[in-house]
Amino acid sequence: MREDLAGNPLDAVARWIAEATGDGLPSPSTMTLATADGDGIPHARTVLVTHVDATGLRFHSSTPTTKTRDLAENRHASAVFHWPALGRQVVLQGTAAELDAAASRAAFSTRPRQLQLVAWVYDALTPGLVAPDHAVEPGVVERTFDEAASRDPATVAMPPTWTTIRLVPHRLDFWQAGTELIPPGRTRFLAEGDGGWRSFPVLP
Repeated sequence: MREDLAGNPLDAVARWIAEATGDGLPSPSTMTLATADGDGIPHARTVLVTHVDATGLRFHSSTPTTKTRDLAENRHASAVFHWPALGRQVVLQGTAAELDAAASRAAFSTRPRQLQLVAWVYDALTPGLVAPDHAVEPGVVERTFDEAASRDPATVAMPPTWTTIRLVPHRLDFWQAGTELIPPGRTRFLAEGDGGWRSFPVLP
């Protein structure tokens, strides 16, 4: 059944993630993030959204990465959530930037241990590198991961290269599947200057 959407669209994003989680769908909070560098060359990847509030969404990254370098040159970003089993999709457009270290430290302690260890692998292997997509020797990632895993978990604090990024959308499109007798629907939300939102249907 198609849902009539109104109010703050980020509330609907959080609700749809929660409903996908409740239905046991795989990776319900995974979002495809697209960025572009200063020359306009696009890059896309999936990220795990860990927090949604009334103003934006948060996810995490090591730095430097392609995404953090892109956002340093061009803050504009687009993103997509897709839940095929629910017949739902959300497309977001907005700006993104890194938050301060305090926000990252608070989030790091809540991350699964594997992700914490991967962050330390990145921190150990990237000093002095000129590009984030460099080649590494075979086995070096696994050895570095094992070294990090051998440490007492209580001592694995946030590495200095781990960061939290906040995406603040100014446009969101909510797509909902139809049936043989009901067409699909798409509702667009545009941010208004007073902090509110304007919504209207657009072609699906």
